[in-house]
Amino acid sequence: MRWVMRSKSSFVVMALALWWVLVNLPWLAVGEEEFTGGQLIPVLNLLPAIVLTAVFISFYGKLRRTLLVLAAVATTLGVYLSFSQDLVASAVVIAELERLSGVLNPESHEAGVSISNLWGQFAAIGAGIASALAIAISLFGTSSKSLASAKSDETEDNRSLWDEQN
Repeated sequence: MRWVMRSKSSFVVMALALWWVLVNLPWLAVGEEEFTGGQLIPVLNLLPAIVLTAVFISFYGKLRRTLLVLAAVATTLGVYLSFSQDLVASAVVIAELERLSGVLNPESHEAGVSISNLWGQFAAIGAGIASALAIAISLFGTSSKSLASAKSDETEDNRSLWDEQN
């Protein structure tokens, strides 16, 4: 197996790593307690790791397009979950509200507990969109030229090695 570095691959990996970091920053503040995106939507802890693994495997050239399509779909799913989920209704927020108010009913948390959205959610959504776009650009980019040039470089290197041995 041979690993071929593509020109856009470093941007894809950096965007995915940024998305993974931003998923683990605070997204919601309930009173004094801050909750990360991974705590509020637990599947977001796994999606960046799955996508990064698929992208790294695609670097080896086996099933490249299939893996990149799956990575783009998983990234789009993560962005959709970040948009669509009601963070205030998540289990950890309800448990915190019940702890702070002392009432086992999430609707009666009017005991002066403030809930505020933080910048982490919007930054993670932006990084997820950037990651999906980077994967799509990498998917539809011209990789046949880079593979052809890599093969021609190998041929030239092998010829010179053959000539040196004779």
